[in-house]
Amino acid sequence: MFSDVNITNELLRTRTKKRSQEDVLLDEVKTILSSDLLKENKILGNLKFYNKSFELLDETEIDPSFVFSLEEIKKICILYRLRFLDSQYYKDEFPYEAVLKIKDLNTGFKKDLKGFKILAQAEAFSKKEKDKPCLLFAPTINGNFYLIHSWGKEYKWYRKYALFPMRTFETLILTIAIFVLIVDLSLPIRLITLDRSAPYWCGYRIATYFHLFIFCCGFTAYATFAFNKNFSKSNWNDTRV
Repeated sequence: MFSDVNITNELLRTRTKKRSQEDVLLDEVKTILSSDLLKENKILGNLKFYNKSFELLDETEIDPSFVFSLEEIKKICILYRLRFLDSQYYKDEFPYEAVLKIKDLNTGFKKDLKGFKILAQAEAFSKKEKDKPCLLFAPTINGNFYLIHSWGKEYKWYRKYALFPMRTFETLILTIAIFVLIVDLSLPIRLITLDRSAPYWCGYRIATYFHLFIFCCGFTAYATFAFNKNFSKSNWNDTRV
């Protein structure tokens, strides 16, 4: 019924939903400006950019369907609690297929690509995790990232929902509020008050809700700080793993 999650497909869906006509036009303008900077009569005036172009991919030469903006990658990181870090932080060895693809790009475009990025969960940057899903990107001249290779098992379908509370501070509070509401509504009135004449819907239940909410917020805050857990929105590009 529920299939596993392929992060590459999720990136493609995110781009389809997020990109407006204005974004497409803006990308085209960036491409034109980048090409203009590399014209022979402007190379000396933009020498720094020209030298950098040998380390970055030109989006006019690669498949645009595998080019993603930083905002699109960030959104996926937040949804699935992933990190987007420099490849130097990756602890395991890169698959041979990924190395071959990099060599092919270097040879085909006569470049010496640098600045590779890895999209993976935090464990992949703190210890060797061979089965963890990983995506390898190379930066482009326009500030975007080209997906070179992906490997590892796919994520379970429920990962996005299970990690919903830790996306942002707002999602954590919302989760606590809903959880406390469910608990409060499930309590029989005799466990809330000694007043046997009190109806199901009464002020006692409202007071119980707020007491439980405060308790759960305090416990959650303690557990979050005790286990050094940060929100996905703030640590998606944090090198401290």
